[in-house]
Amino acid sequence: MIPAFVGMLFSCSEVKTDAKKLEGKWNIVEVKGEKILKEGLPNMEFDMKDNKVHGNAGCNIFNSTVVLDDQDISSITINPAATTMMACPDMEVEGRVMKALNEVKSFGKLAGGGIGLYDADNTLVMVLVKK
Repeated sequence: MIPAFVGMLFSCSEVKTDAKKLEGKWNIVEVKGEKILKEGLPNMEFDMKDNKVHGNAGCNIFNSTVVLDDQDISSITINPAATTMMACPDMEVEGRVMKALNEVKSFGKLAGGGIGLYDADNTLVMVLVKK
């Protein structure tokens, strides 16, 4: 009985820190199954203390807020982002990144240490790797 209780305590403490695992700077290395193979990878930085996210989608800078759900530790929604409006020679990657950001509904740790962002159907839409 004691090992089960200790296990429950450990899992509960892990639950309370899950969203904090997003804290920091991340490279966006894959969007909707397509690897991003260019220099200067798109990136994002989560500030979980203030529930904010900002980054570079490949050309333009974006800023947004995130919404977490106390009842579901893997739930995260990224609100529509404000972006700069520069025109760049290659806007394809940026378009995919911004579309995927709007679809994010949950996250989870991936094998190898990355983070996966998932849509409402639990389909992987973005892979992040710590900078």
